[in-house]
Amino acid sequence: MATVLDDLKDLPLGAHAVSFHSSRQEAARNAVSFLAGAPEGQAATYWVPDSERADYYRLWLAREAPSQVGCVAILPHEQVTEVDGKLRPVQEVLEFVGRHPEGVTACGETISHYWKPQNIPEHMEYEAWFDRLPRDASRFLCPYDLRTVPPDQAPLVMRELTAHHSHVVLSSSSEPGARLLQLFIFPTVEEIPEPVEGTLGWALKRDLVEILRPVRELSLTTGGERVVADWGQRTTIDW
Repeated sequence: MATVLDDLKDLPLGAHAVSFHSSRQEAARNAVSFLAGAPEGQAATYWVPDSERADYYRLWLAREAPSQVGCVAILPHEQVTEVDGKLRPVQEVLEFVGRHPEGVTACGETISHYWKPQNIPEHMEYEAWFDRLPRDASRFLCPYDLRTVPPDQAPLVMRELTAHHSHVVLSSSSEPGARLLQLFIFPTVEEIPEPVEGTLGWALKRDLVEILRPVRELSLTTGGERVVADWGQRTTIDW
């Protein structure tokens, strides 16, 4: 199971992390923390899908980590492309990593910008493949916008994502839909860490989740599915 971190500044070398956000402010905070935690002198790049997002992150970096302002780059397409029927990194990513065999700090914030319910299995295969690659001297991050997780696939997607990452940073959103989704990061009830136990108690009390025996895995109830679906329908992506 992925190790839960409070701050991406603390992400160690050798990590392949996933972070969750549900607002542009939270996404920017995570980007700043991730870049600020890069070892001094290490090559770093944070790819975003458009100029508006790049400018916004640079504004935050100028205030909080000015030495990393130049690390934000625009990748105007997804960070993966089909190779022999599988999703694999695009040329820009391969070239950047290849130029720095000593290790990199790198993030592509484009998967949840482009994915759709029908191509999520291919993206999960990519995450599993990437997780098997050597990365001893590097730090990698995959940010996911919780608002783009399809409600009908939510538990499976959340479990799959964290199964293929070494570390996870949770969204601090108090939205019921976001709180429910993040419970499914953890395979069983016993593995839910103390900071999330309050969310579990809240969800059980309101009959939004149930515990499946004998494995003690969580499942959304009909009421829980409704909460997640309603949140997804009324939430807009504010870029």
